[in-house]
Amino acid sequence: MNDEAAVCATAFFRTIGRDVTTPDDFVMRTSLEMKWLPPSDAKVLLAYLIDEGAVIRKDSYIRPSPDLEDVEVPLAYKPSKSLMDAMRAPRPAVVETPVAKGVEPAQCEKDVFHVLMDAAVENGLARRDFIQNCNRIQKRLGIDIGAAALIVLRDGGVDITPYVEMVYREASVTPS
Repeated sequence: MNDEAAVCATAFFRTIGRDVTTPDDFVMRTSLEMKWLPPSDAKVLLAYLIDEGAVIRKDSYIRPSPDLEDVEVPLAYKPSKSLMDAMRAPRPAVVETPVAKGVEPAQCEKDVFHVLMDAAVENGLARRDFIQNCNRIQKRLGIDIGAAALIVLRDGGVDITPYVEMVYREASVTPS
């Protein structure tokens, strides 16, 4: 594992204050909260961190490598250009998205939160308001971002039936 991959993974997990999360949560947090990079690049970064051994993927969850306990993270860390270049080197995709009934195949290539965000926009909800409301509900109720997104969609008058099973599958897997 290279040093910058270790620092990047450590910075992420220390920032969120947990040692387990989902790939979708990683993408959302690194792109929308930490503003490190766009969602498409966040998926590539996650695949790179897994390939480097800085992050371990088991079932539908990711954890930091046990080797990261003593890694020091600079204040206000943000991935460097050299890490961005390294992660863009050709490698197989790692992030998987569950396939759900009632969701277009093109949508299944995206992570769950982005599928729900697209549904919100298609139904007239503003993207920014949707994200803010999802974050607010997630923090207030302490629930998965997908479940929060379903609540926002439902409250916005959107039929959530096609998305419920997809969110349930993503949120119901327990870490081992």
